[in-house]
Amino acid sequence: MEKERLLLGYDKFLMMALLKEGPQSLEELDDKTILFLSLIWYQQLPKKSQPLMEKLFFTLAHIRSELEDERAAKKTGKTEEECEKLIENGWVKLEDGYYSLTSQGEELAGKFVQNMEKRASRVRKDFFKVDAAAKNTTVLDAFLAVLKLGSGLVSGSVGLTADGTDATMDTISAFMVWLGIKYHRETLSTLLVVFGLFFASLSIGYDSVTHLISAFYGTLTPMGMPYLVIVVEGVAILAAVFLFYYQRYVGKVNSSLTLISQSVDSKNHIFIGLSVIAGAVFTLQGVYFVDALIALFIAIGIFRDATDLLREAISVRKGEEEDYSHYKLPLEETWEGNKMMAFQNWILYILWGKHRTRPEIVSSLGSVFSPDNYIPVLSELNATVKEVHDFDEIFDDLVVPLKKEELLILEEEVYTLSDAGSQYLENFLSNFDYYDVHMSDTILLSMAEDEFSDVHHI
Repeated sequence: MEKERLLLGYDKFLMMALLKEGPQSLEELDDKTILFLSLIWYQQLPKKSQPLMEKLFFTLAHIRSELEDERAAKKTGKTEEECEKLIENGWVKLEDGYYSLTSQGEELAGKFVQNMEKRASRVRKDFFKVDAAAKNTTVLDAFLAVLKLGSGLVSGSVGLTADGTDATMDTISAFMVWLGIKYHRETLSTLLVVFGLFFASLSIGYDSVTHLISAFYGTLTPMGMPYLVIVVEGVAILAAVFLFYYQRYVGKVNSSLTLISQSVDSKNHIFIGLSVIAGAVFTLQGVYFVDALIALFIAIGIFRDATDLLREAISVRKGEEEDYSHYKLPLEETWEGNKMMAFQNWILYILWGKHRTRPEIVSSLGSVFSPDNYIPVLSELNATVKEVHDFDEIFDDLVVPLKKEELLILEEEVYTLSDAGSQYLENFLSNFDYYDVHMSDTILLSMAEDEFSDVHHI
């Protein structure tokens, strides 16, 4: 028997649509599907022009998706095929070209919607509140501290041990931050993070200098087990990328300087991890002092960031207006850009095998991207396009790039899809052959929630 999908299989998606929208034709269900897939902002393929951090994020999102899914067993069939399965189970019926739910199907679909709403509420409570983010940070920092310190002591890596010391301080300060936020002492929590950074920079700097002196006199013990160091720091980098995006997002949308301060530290750990890996690689080549030299640069970088954050905290303490504009929200441009991409995908989709004029395309865009249009999962997460757009005004901005890429053709004021456009759509859809909504997907989709739209827009 095939294992049931954790949260949302395509069959559940279709049943939720039928429950909320009533009887639907095959074409209408396909439309819902395309809208849903186009608005999954984090599942798009990274572009060459994107910054390194964004490319890394999208790459990790694809890896995460593949690791979570049992790929071969979860391939999604076409809409008609999935509907046939639902008919066989007695949950859906087909009459006069329209699919609708049976009484048994309505009861089951109601449970799917209810579960999705509960999941959305849990995500908001357990992940996107300031105190929840502080608690989650504490748990993950504790895991990383144990992993790094243990591996650093076993391998003898100065850089990894220094990173582990910093992670230990992060755990302590994260716990204090959580208490400070819980008991409404966030300014004190921010100062604890800052002074924790100062302490970590000084202790790491001291260790690195003493090891460099040992290297100068030829008494330095070389790092052992460099491959262990590389693996451990690889895991730590993935965790740091997640924490940076997570803390910066929650901190920015909730105007929490404490979480923004922690996000700065998490970003440091990304570069720290890369530096420690570089030290391990040099050790494999017989160059041993680089590990200690890297630790020194790490200490200097942490001290610099701590100074900047202390200055910001003092300004807040004096009652000056908080300015978080220089702390850029990760993927801010990506959210906005993906919305434009969703509009473009829809244009290509409605041209698939058909001819359309500009007024027809504009009318279709306005209809499907209406705030009232229900899209399963996304509507429960408030992650649909909520505002009304003037598609006639932005039409050229949408179409010109598609023409430039030769994905569509304009002849005598009629638009048609090119062969390249058809291939693009086929590739786009195949990217979701195994897609399934897990808990991590719910969290990522919630990041586009409408209540945060004021910080999403450029």
